[in-house]
Amino acid sequence: MEQKDLDLQHLAGTLLSQIRNYGIKDISCEQYEIVLKRILSFANESGYDHYHTKLREEFDTFIDSKVKDGKFCYEYGRFQHRVIRMLDSMAVTGKVDFSATQRNHRMYKVTEKSYATIQQALDYHNLMGESRVEMDIVMRHFFHYAEKITGSEDILVTDKLLMDFFTQVLPSTNKGSMGRSLRAIKYLSAYLKSLKQSDLKLDFSQLNARSSHVRVIPPYSQAELKSLIEKIDTSTKVGVRNLAIILLAFDTGLRSVDIKALCLKDIDWYNGRIQVRQSKTNVPLQLPLSGKVMNAIAEYILNARPDSKHDEVFLTTKAPYKPLNKRRYGFSNLLDNYAFDAGIEKISGRGFHSLRRSFAVELSEAGVSIETISQLLGHKSIAEDKPYLSYNREQVAFCAIDFREIPVVNGIYAGGDHDENN
Repeated sequence: MEQKDLDLQHLAGTLLSQIRNYGIKDISCEQYEIVLKRILSFANESGYDHYHTKLREEFDTFIDSKVKDGKFCYEYGRFQHRVIRMLDSMAVTGKVDFSATQRNHRMYKVTEKSYATIQQALDYHNLMGESRVEMDIVMRHFFHYAEKITGSEDILVTDKLLMDFFTQVLPSTNKGSMGRSLRAIKYLSAYLKSLKQSDLKLDFSQLNARSSHVRVIPPYSQAELKSLIEKIDTSTKVGVRNLAIILLAFDTGLRSVDIKALCLKDIDWYNGRIQVRQSKTNVPLQLPLSGKVMNAIAEYILNARPDSKHDEVFLTTKAPYKPLNKRRYGFSNLLDNYAFDAGIEKISGRGFHSLRRSFAVELSEAGVSIETISQLLGHKSIAEDKPYLSYNREQVAFCAIDFREIPVVNGIYAGGDHDENN
């Protein structure tokens, strides 16, 4: 095929645009952008200013050497191979190849019937993008193993077959996340059960990979936040902006990435609320705003925000004015500076994300249920709240009361008086 004369910078920008249009989450798009920059840097050092198919070969070799030397983990190396393959497909065909990597297809060959089952399972769970690729690899790995063990192309999936794969095969062959592999097994099991396959009895949804110690995020107290806010110079435009950002974080518990992505149209001034689509989960979230926070945001927009065509609320303070970079612009530094000026002790692990825990702790101490707090934090399950919540001592004490005020009609404590010293 004739080699096209394509500018690498333009090609990379077009690919990133196609990736976003495909529906891949913002947080994943940032990873694609990072790898594309690495590819451009590698191309520049290798003497390429326009795309050539040899660039892919050389970059693949470079990444393989990094993985072999332990500089990159296998999964990150695989991801970079995927990005250069997508860049190559766009350069050669004009279209982006979003399919699973071909080298993995060669690694785990399966029959057409097994492959069809895999695709149906992926469709059943509405998986797409990188998640679909990852689950596809694990499922093909399983069917490749099952076909080899049974010697049959017509696989009847049983509990034993799945458990043997998970306990005997994956520990020695798995090069990625065990949690990812377990997730694929859960997806496959749930799909097969939906077909009323009687041979599957175990509830694989109850299996969980061994989790690491839960990191508890240290919060800021009300008094510390008050002292910190008093150090913000609101006579400057940057001070007005930073005050609005900090108050918004404490009042809503929003992640910094979602504050950076907050747009003017997301604010419902009449009803006093905001609605965002969370970057981490892609799930919509609606949150109330207090009058104090609305006033701070309004003050910034009316008197400190630069004139700009951008829709994002918070912008840089120096020209050219643009939205705050989701990855490079950190809020923790600005918070640390104000905290230092206020004489607040620097605690390991405490940064801007601690405002999210402060939000959760304040609600908990006010008696708000954990279920409600979890919803306000935008979590999918209460289990995700562990790093953000401390136990409410009064609620725990209430649970520890004795039975004297409770009528007991059954069991060994039923009827009669009992010695309170027993």
